[in-house]
Parts: sequence; structure tokens; C-alpha cells
Amino acid sequence: MNQIGYIVSTKGNIAEVDIRRSSACGDKCGSCSGGCNAPKIRVKMKNTLGAEKGDLVEIKTKTNVVLKSAFIVYVVPLIIMILSIFAGINGFKSLGFSNYESLGFLTGLFSLGLSYIILKNIDKKIKEKNSLNFEMVKIINK
Repeated sequence: MNQIGYIVSTKGNIAEVDIRRSSACGDKCGSCSGGCNAPKIRVKMKNTLGAEKGDLVEIKTKTNVVLKSAFIVYVVPLIIMILSIFAGINGFKSLGFSNYESLGFLTGLFSLGLSYIILKNIDKKIKEKNSLNFEMVKIINK
């Protein structure tokens, strides 16, 4: 998966790069006039091309890494929520609560929130390790 990044700063052989996240519509904003504003993420990567501050660079990321990350962020919390709803309903029903369905749903919502807190902590660790493996391919302008 290739994206365009903007070099914010360089220090030695490390560059800080702003990368615009791809939107779900494919970044063709003229086609839908939705006015979406895709946020940027700032990453540190090896400056293998000798790019300087202000340069635009093409950045390559392994597609399997992106797909795995998307699965973890979107699908895993959904699965946790659904399993928690069923477990909550069965647990509260066996305890004799009359409103076991509502309590089971609240259990699912609580677990959804908890899963996002856990994912936020995992995200911090990934950023520290820089394990997304971004790689500069070429400098677009100099």
C-alpha cells in the first residue's frame, strides 16, 4: 500500500513524516462532494532517501500489516461486544434478574468501551516500537 507523506523534520537518519490517512471513499472528494477531511498521522521512519524538511515522499506499507491492523481495530471489539452481550444475558438470567436483556446489553457496551481502552494502550506500544514498518520509496519533489 503506497501513500504520500510530507517530511516535517529530519534528525540524522530519522524523518518525521505526516501521512494523510486514506478515507473510505477512496479520496475522490470531487465525486461525492462530502467535504470529508481525512486526518493525518505523524510517524518516524528511516530516512533512506536523504529527504529534507518540506519534501513529499512516496511511502510504502505492507498491505498485510494494514489489513491486520484494521481487523484488530474494527472486528475484534465487535466480537468482544457480541460475546459479552450473550454472556451477560445468560449470566444475569441465571442469577434471576428480570431485566437480564438490558443488563446483558449494558455489559456488552461496557466491554466495547474497555476493548477500545486496551487497544489505545496497544497502539501506544506499537508507536514506541515503530512496528508498522513504513518505508520511503521515492522523493516526489525536491
